[in-house]
Amino acid sequence: MKFESNEGTAGKQRGPRVSCVPGLDRQFFPYAFTNPAAGVRRAALNPGDIANLHERITHLRPLWFEGFQLNVSKGFGVHRTVGASWTLSHVTPTGFRFGGRFQHRCDDSVLKTPLVAFDVNPSSLSSNLQFLYRPVRSLCLELGLQLRPNEAPHVEELSLQHTGTSRTSTVRCCMPGSLDSYRLSVDHLVSLTNRLCVGVEVLCEGHGEAQRTSVAFAGRYNRETWTLAATVSPFEAFDLSYWQKASSRLQLGSSLIVNLPQRRALGSICYRYENPGTVLRGSFDSDWTVGFTYGRKLMPDAFSLCLSLLFCIPKNTFQCGFRIDLDSNLL
Repeated sequence: MKFESNEGTAGKQRGPRVSCVPGLDRQFFPYAFTNPAAGVRRAALNPGDIANLHERITHLRPLWFEGFQLNVSKGFGVHRTVGASWTLSHVTPTGFRFGGRFQHRCDDSVLKTPLVAFDVNPSSLSSNLQFLYRPVRSLCLELGLQLRPNEAPHVEELSLQHTGTSRTSTVRCCMPGSLDSYRLSVDHLVSLTNRLCVGVEVLCEGHGEAQRTSVAFAGRYNRETWTLAATVSPFEAFDLSYWQKASSRLQLGSSLIVNLPQRRALGSICYRYENPGTVLRGSFDSDWTVGFTYGRKLMPDAFSLCLSLLFCIPKNTFQCGFRIDLDSNLL
């Protein structure tokens, strides 16, 4: 067999090169296999902590309240905000409260100096205090206290969190009640890819001489339009949530919570619908509890109102709430 080379034949027209590798039969191979697209590898993002694993489904749930609320806020620059609220209710304590929030500038999304937030009830002088501080970019310290006259401070939560490029480790401690009661948790959440993250949490609880330790495993898978998250504690509890963005204005979600020691399960379906200046949230639970909240900004934009309705059919109960928020900076 004689082979002719095309090299050195400037005056001749070059013919197509013939490969000795047989071509793919497109009749048996799909187009995606015969013409693969170049992939793009993305670095894994920080997954947050396990406490916010079901954050997207929580963002859809209505925030119910009962009675009447009036909230007024005033900002002094970008670092200081003060506010006051007046509440009339049969469920929550009725009265007047005022508070404030103080912080300094953020440098490259890092809080350089502490953030302090507080609110006080003038009639009883009971107050809540929250303190947050980042000494370095990857370390965050948070403290929540309840202060009452002539009583020792009550630690609602004390947490220390380390945030890495693709992982988060958190230690939380709270003392709900007397000094012999405590709740301590240690959790670690890591992103395996830019869509999948897994983690584990160890929880220790104590009340008097009773002690209990449990372990929970968590995972979440993210897509652009839907998210699936699950938390499993062997022989104790199971929590599954699903979030989907149906359109640019409508978000849907469902969740299932199973508590094995109490032999109880609760399923929920919730939604969030947004229009310019309007937000509607609603939910329907398997225990026949139905409710929704309707929020709308008024003209001028400094005023906004919110209506809350909650029905519990088996208990034959009904709750209604109405709230007005006023931002004096927009007047």
